[in-house]
Amino acid sequence: MTRAGRGRGAWTKKGIIAASVLAITALHYWTGTEHMYLHQVYQRGYYLPVILASFWFEILGGVVTAAGLALLYLVHIWRDWGHHPTYAFQQYAEILMYLVIAVLLGYLARAQRMTRERLEKTGSDLEEAYGRLNQAFEQIRHSDRLASLGRLSAGIAHEIRNPLGSIQGAVEILGQDLPEGDPRGEFARIARQEVARLEKLTGEILAFSRPAPPRRMPADWREIAGAAARLCDDEARRRGVSIVGRLDAPAATLDVDPEQVKQVLINILLNAVQAQPEGGEVRMHGALEGDTLEIAVEDDGPGIDPEKMESIFDPFFTTRREGTGLGLSISYQLVRNNGGEIRVSSPPGRGACFRVVFPTGAARS
Repeated sequence: MTRAGRGRGAWTKKGIIAASVLAITALHYWTGTEHMYLHQVYQRGYYLPVILASFWFEILGGVVTAAGLALLYLVHIWRDWGHHPTYAFQQYAEILMYLVIAVLLGYLARAQRMTRERLEKTGSDLEEAYGRLNQAFEQIRHSDRLASLGRLSAGIAHEIRNPLGSIQGAVEILGQDLPEGDPRGEFARIARQEVARLEKLTGEILAFSRPAPPRRMPADWREIAGAAARLCDDEARRRGVSIVGRLDAPAATLDVDPEQVKQVLINILLNAVQAQPEGGEVRMHGALEGDTLEIAVEDDGPGIDPEKMESIFDPFFTTRREGTGLGLSISYQLVRNNGGEIRVSSPPGRGACFRVVFPTGAARS
């Protein structure tokens, strides 16, 4: 509930209490003393506003209400019941009971509120702890998967890479003496392209399986982000996509390996560019909150299928025919090794947003 809504609710409750006090007091004043049994009923009616005020506004509300109605009731007692001292004394005792009830119920209401607040805080703490535990479990599960695949991939990559040099040399030699227009020359060109593609793939596999330890140093995040955007400009222009960098956030010096962070941003930017239709736009911006820096890359592409979101950082997972599925896995490792986190969100039909976050200790303003 909003603050305005709570304020209106409080005034409504105060109105109910005041109206009930005034109504019961008016009945006392308008009823003759010959109808003593009615006055006794009205006396009991005063408990209603006292109880409501104590529950709604705790001790202060209950005592103020009891004191207010006591003043109104005392005038009635002195004016109409002075000739009946025994009954007047009973009414004084009733007024004292109003105050006692107000204090007791107000104390109980306050204790109930404090208990409810403690339970709500405990529930919130448990929910937060569960979220952290679930996140840690996912990180451990992902790390175990990466380690197993990394060992397997490294062995396969070495076995593939070793003969690649020989194959490339043989293809170069075979293509040297071919006459102009010989169709075998086209086959040699295709073979060279495929060898280059395999060389790139094995390089990515080795980078994934054995990432170099970060060489941390002070680095301006804006310089890193700007360099990454410039390196992706050619690919973006070739696809008819524009990269818009809003790097006007406050300066922050990161304690990271600038080359590795730049590689992460390049991978994310290229993914965003390749997900865009011609004429699309990729936006990169940063935000500094306290000692936490966030670099976000957003696109207007088709977004990520919610069913595939959990696998987005898994090795060899890709939704593109020409993709290797290692770019985001490598990026995940590099960010973690530099003390940060990488997050992704993708509202249906509204593109994707990758956030690279460096928490306290990795970002110094």
